Amino acid sequence: MAEAELPRHADEQLDQAGLHAALLIEQVMSALPTEPLRTRFAPLTRHAAQLRDASGESLRKSVVATRAALGPGDGLADYVESHLAVALREALDDVLRILNRRAANRARPPRRADA
Repeated sequence: MAEAELPRHADEQLDQAGLHAALLIEQVMSALPTEPLRTRFAPLTRHAAQLRDASGESLRKSVVATRAALGPGDGLADYVESHLAVALREALDDVLRILNRRAANRARPPRRADA
C-alpha cells in the first residue's frame, strides 16, 4: 500500500520552501512600479497564502499558477528586477521538486525485507 500524504507542516523542508516562496511573492508584488500592475497581479497574493498553508494539489496549483504568471512575455518578470524574478522562480521550483519527490515516494510500493 502506498504511503498516505503527510500534512504539509509535517515536512519541514516543504514548509520552509513554501514560506520562502510566499515571502518572495510579497516582495515582488511590492516591487511592482505602478498600481495598475499591482491590481493586475493581485491574485498572486492568494497564491502566497496558499504557499504558506496549503498542501497537496491545492499547493501544487498555486505554485504552477504563480510560476506561469512570471512570463514569458508580459509576465510578472517583465516588471520587476531580474534578481527578484529569478529568486521567485527558483523558490517555486524548489517547492515543486519537493512535492514531486513526495508524490514519487507515496506511489512507490513498500519494499519487502524477504524479497
